[in-house]
Amino acid sequence: MEAIAFDRFGPPSVLKLARFPKPHPRKGEVLVKIHAAGVNPVDYKIRKGDALKFVVPKPKIPGGDLSGVVEDAPEKSKWKPGQKVFALTKGFQPWHKDGTYAEYYAAKEDDLAIPPVTMSFEEAGATPLAALTAYQALEAAGVKEGQRVLIHAGAGGVGTFAVQLAKARGGHVITTAGPRNLDFVTKELGADEVIDYTSQRFEDVLKSNPVDVVIDPMGGPVETRSYAVLKRNGHYQLILNEKTSPIRIVAGMAKGLLRMGPTYGVTAVQPNGAQLQKISDLAADGKVKVILDRTYPLVDAPAAHEYLEQGHARGKVVLVVQPPS
Repeated sequence: MEAIAFDRFGPPSVLKLARFPKPHPRKGEVLVKIHAAGVNPVDYKIRKGDALKFVVPKPKIPGGDLSGVVEDAPEKSKWKPGQKVFALTKGFQPWHKDGTYAEYYAAKEDDLAIPPVTMSFEEAGATPLAALTAYQALEAAGVKEGQRVLIHAGAGGVGTFAVQLAKARGGHVITTAGPRNLDFVTKELGADEVIDYTSQRFEDVLKSNPVDVVIDPMGGPVETRSYAVLKRNGHYQLILNEKTSPIRIVAGMAKGLLRMGPTYGVTAVQPNGAQLQKISDLAADGKVKVILDRTYPLVDAPAAHEYLEQGHARGKVVLVVQPPS
């Protein structure tokens, strides 16, 4: 099969199209012929050597998201050849050699879900990692109807799903965005309020009316500033990233446990086919839509990484592995 891989850390140009053996599924796995693979920030961070570089095998095929069709499955599997599926796989983790920037992937049966019939392969390939990150963060924070929820970076890959999923839970959603995305996050995603982070500090806007929950995919200084807008019995949920300080996590959790302030949680996304199916059902009901920013053919993975690294994508970037027939 053909796949994109790198054998040294570096700029997007280290990503090369190469030939690899087609994977052989083990017990509990099915072979998926990939049609589209989402491109996520973790992919370029691994490629650059910014994420646990000492455990990254080489050559490394990046990618954790996939959509495609079951090519082969065990006789008693619930999955059958020809079924359209999507999944978050372990391929996004630095220590996994085989990712989804490839024509085939041996996926765990429990990681798979069925996308809505109306969802294209590109939309399905864009969904798993970002949507599951948002879903698992909201679940951990216990977001429920009537709560005020601040979601940072609402126009980003995780943010677009988090805003919609929080609305589906009945939350009053406030998000931060840049000038070109102010109308987008309210009119397209359904946010109730938006704060232009280029002209306003969110803590100044919200200090007189604090929130129940903060969902933060950014971390760093935004984390510290977020405490000022939380109710004393509120909850802060950090989405794990390279800015995460272990000391800050321990301090945040300790304050929550000692009842010295809001409770604190960290989301490190994990594959989960059952949760992905719930997201799929919400999409089928029109409560969640996938925002595609750009698609690239597999061979143009370096250009996809270069674009995503600029940090201005609205929604998701996707590699098309099998062109539409």
